[in-house]
Amino acid sequence: MLRNSFSAKFGRVAAFAFLACVALSLTGCLSHWFLESESRLQVENRTENWSIISVDVASENRAKFSSWIDETLLPGERSHVVEEDWVGDFTFRVKYTKSSDATGDTLVDYHEFNLDGGSLYLIVEEGKGKLSYRFK
Repeated sequence: MLRNSFSAKFGRVAAFAFLACVALSLTGCLSHWFLESESRLQVENRTENWSIISVDVASENRAKFSSWIDETLLPGERSHVVEEDWVGDFTFRVKYTKSSDATGDTLVDYHEFNLDGGSLYLIVEEGKGKLSYRFK
């Protein structure tokens, strides 16, 4: 009698576990449970004489761009945090001017980044007449 009671309980638990696994596998890509699939980006302009106009993400052939940070950052300013669903290797297009008040010709710089997801803090600095980028 004790054996039958144990078998019945084990059978119910096993059936519940199986149904739970099936239900969970239908909720979407399981990698999203284990890997961060979204990136939150904030940009800081640490230059003294350059203004950042925008930070965009390029398609593989650089034919199309999706705007990620679409606000002008004067020297010393930080952007708002913007969340997007980008993880992997991407080409960033940074539009900027060589002026502290965002006037003048708009210039473009391209830089390759690997995004692992999570919170990203991109620092833009100037060095040797060009912009440099690093994540903090």
